[in-house]
Amino acid sequence: MAVSRDEFNQVVQEHGPKIYRLCKAYFGAHEELDDVYQETLINIWKSMSSFRGDSKLSTWIYRITVNTAITFRRKKSKQPYNNNVILEDLEYDASESIIKKEREQQYQLLLTTIEQLKPDHRLIIGLYLEDLSYKEIAEVIGKDTNYVGVNITRIKDKLSKLMQHGRA
Repeated sequence: MAVSRDEFNQVVQEHGPKIYRLCKAYFGAHEELDDVYQETLINIWKSMSSFRGDSKLSTWIYRITVNTAITFRRKKSKQPYNNNVILEDLEYDASESIIKKEREQQYQLLLTTIEQLKPDHRLIIGLYLEDLSYKEIAEVIGKDTNYVGVNITRIKDKLSKLMQHGRA
């Protein structure tokens, strides 16, 4: 059964920002980010009619996002990967409080530090930051819940050490 454009637009409106953040967690702010995001949306569009409802729609969408990112990276693996960190300019009100500015700086440091992780760890922490449960993350990445829990603990420890040592 074909999916209407309105149904697809509703999915993009609801899940698009999450998909983009997950792509960004995997690729950073590189020129490939928009390409992989667009390819992910195309893959979701092509696959929507085959969604059976065996899992939550969001889990299914995350799975497509992860698979697209991994496939995209493999296709591009012949080209050298640029690991320079380029952060997006974030808009903010000039009247922000000092506390809000400090939080923003900490958030930027976290994003920069996450970009230093291996791609599979960036995906896991990206899903975790999207508030997915360990079980949902396990479904998305095709591993068991125990694997997810152990890796999230290790990733958090590594991020903490990197941030404390100012290596970001």
